[in-house]
Amino acid sequence: MLPKGFKVGGICSGLSKKKRKKDLALFISDVPASTACIFTQNTVKAAPVLLDIERLKVGNKFLGVIANSGCANACTGVKGLEDAEYICSVCENIFGLDSLSLLCASTGVIGQYLNISKDAFPEKIKLLRYSIGASLKNEEEAILAIMTTDTFIKKVEKEVIVEGGKIRIWGCAKGAGMIHPNLHGFHATMLSFILTDADIENTTLQEILEESADKSFNCVSIDGDTSTNDTVIVLANGQSGVGKLSKEGLSIFVNAFDELTLDLAKSVAEDGEGATKFIEIEVKNAKTKKDAKLIASTIATSPLFKAAMFGSDANWGRVIAAAGRTEVDFDISKVSIYIGDIHTFKDGFALKFSEGDAKKSLSKKEIKVIMDLNIGSESSKYYTCDFSYDYIRINGDYRS
Repeated sequence: MLPKGFKVGGICSGLSKKKRKKDLALFISDVPASTACIFTQNTVKAAPVLLDIERLKVGNKFLGVIANSGCANACTGVKGLEDAEYICSVCENIFGLDSLSLLCASTGVIGQYLNISKDAFPEKIKLLRYSIGASLKNEEEAILAIMTTDTFIKKVEKEVIVEGGKIRIWGCAKGAGMIHPNLHGFHATMLSFILTDADIENTTLQEILEESADKSFNCVSIDGDTSTNDTVIVLANGQSGVGKLSKEGLSIFVNAFDELTLDLAKSVAEDGEGATKFIEIEVKNAKTKKDAKLIASTIATSPLFKAAMFGSDANWGRVIAAAGRTEVDFDISKVSIYIGDIHTFKDGFALKFSEGDAKKSLSKKEIKVIMDLNIGSESSKYYTCDFSYDYIRINGDYRS
């Protein structure tokens, strides 16, 4: 169920080349909402990212986000920016909103212009106006409209009880390929839109989002490629009726928010293009959290490791080699590696184990890999998937 004061919806607008595919979504609040955003750190940023950054310099409260699939509107120069601005302004005008009330996002093929007909597009926005609501159907249509190679709807809802009443948090995400988010403040594609009826001011909301993303969205990788369009936008409209949160209430909210972002991030890894397995990598007992995260990230993005997981091969050599090339200082004579249920490596040497048992363990849909450095007390987790034949098939002709 959507938080109070929000409506969403999605339609087929013709922006996608796929006939009859929903490709234009709107997530909108009844009242201006505190807004927090994080964007890709890729030097090459898509037009909607650049436009959002400029709009955020002007204001910190927005009514909503309009997002399209089928075209990334990246590497499209001045025209791309004009098209992104046009989509926002037409929507603002037809919905009767003030200018600069909306942010935007796009996902799809890079280097192509949005297929906008200046005569027909306003009629599509009028259709969108009558296609938004707060029903489950509206939610599903909005999420379907931002999906590309995704195979299932990614949505998470949380409800928390705080002093004064009930707060809802709702979030959705899209992403299955070109996923290795590097998201920060104003500086595939993975898109995520999070709505809450909590009353939280912008600075606090931005801090909550950035800290949460470092434990969730920035800990997921499908293929190691950071998109030009990665965007996470949070809107908090304060319509729950609870009012300003106490310190305890804010803590309860943050815990629920962290759970929601982690669930969304995991769902992105689970839906990796061509994936047959969801993989959680944990690096334990490192000297620093930064070291642990770097090693976990490097393992998660190793094509050799991911291919071994597809083949249900407990090849610990792929794990130790990936860790070794990070240049993180660790003592191999203290390292232990577990792949699935199998202890494969200890104190610098391979352990004997049953290949049959290993194959059985790694044939499961969910696999956990643990690398214990035994030199400190810090740890980090990363989430990824295997590389299958279908990953090559999907990306071999993605543009067509």
